[in-house]
Amino acid sequence: MFETWNQRPSLPARYSSALFQFDEVIVDGRDSIEFISNFMTADLSRIKENECCDAFFCDARGWILDIAVVVRGVDRVRVLVARGRGQDVASHLNRYHIQEELTIYQTQEDLYSILIPGSQTEVSLEKYFEISTPIDVYQQFLEKDGSKFFSTRTTNATLTMVDWISPRSFLLTVPAQKKSVLEEFLGANEMSNATDEIITYARLQQGWPLASDIPVKTIPQEVGLNDRAISFTKGCYLGQETVARLDALGHVNRRLLVFEVEQGGELVVGDSVASGGDVVSHVTSVGYFSEDDKVLVMAIMPLKALQDKASLTVAGRRATILPSILLDSIAT
Repeated sequence: MFETWNQRPSLPARYSSALFQFDEVIVDGRDSIEFISNFMTADLSRIKENECCDAFFCDARGWILDIAVVVRGVDRVRVLVARGRGQDVASHLNRYHIQEELTIYQTQEDLYSILIPGSQTEVSLEKYFEISTPIDVYQQFLEKDGSKFFSTRTTNATLTMVDWISPRSFLLTVPAQKKSVLEEFLGANEMSNATDEIITYARLQQGWPLASDIPVKTIPQEVGLNDRAISFTKGCYLGQETVARLDALGHVNRRLLVFEVEQGGELVVGDSVASGGDVVSHVTSVGYFSEDDKVLVMAIMPLKALQDKASLTVAGRRATILPSILLDSIAT
């Protein structure tokens, strides 16, 4: 149905979603910046206060424990991970905390996050947030002084520009007490929640993985976010030896990829991905606009299985590798 990338459907501008919910781990104290840098693949020293970056947290073998958005503050670092995964990250970091002047904990504050795609909402958001131009990915904006439309007296709302489901989207996070205010704002701007399948379709169009897309025993370069989430020049961090060794070899043996699958029956997470009739992987995410459209899926694939691209199938249906906007390009 869709002959080129640009002809594929994109997320309607007047849709919003609460799909992206997070656990927040706080590393708070004088040594927080130096400490957290020892456990993440990205270079935290390259970003300014109140800016964010993507990063992997690895074990000593270089296998990914989690993918995170890391927010640098003043003697404080916020680590945002998928809902339900914060306690594991906090426990991992606490295992290595000995004498540093800091505390590590998962915040108990109840926050509500909603993702608003498209730039059409920017005018409405400018009424409440200090939006400046140009706007960069992961740039954060606080609510305007005296507004408190989304904030409470003790907790500020935050607005962050992200590119997870479209080149220009806004992640709006508010205290749970202001959830009803947020819903009124969305209603006033004629925005409604998209289905999980549509949001996943848009996310896969961008090539953005969730933690659930990353199998155990995966090395950071296999995910394909090298430019965004890995520094090959920063100082030592847990798992760096494996990452550096793989960088020296110059290639990986498998990669996280997005496929477009021909029309047919419903696909689900866990469906088989085959090459030449042999099952080589399993689907980790499924997105679609309607049952009449082709489906996008994500899976991590051994590169040797891509030599005969014409034989690739998902649940027995023909599949085509898609170029990803965020994932690094791949030569096969």
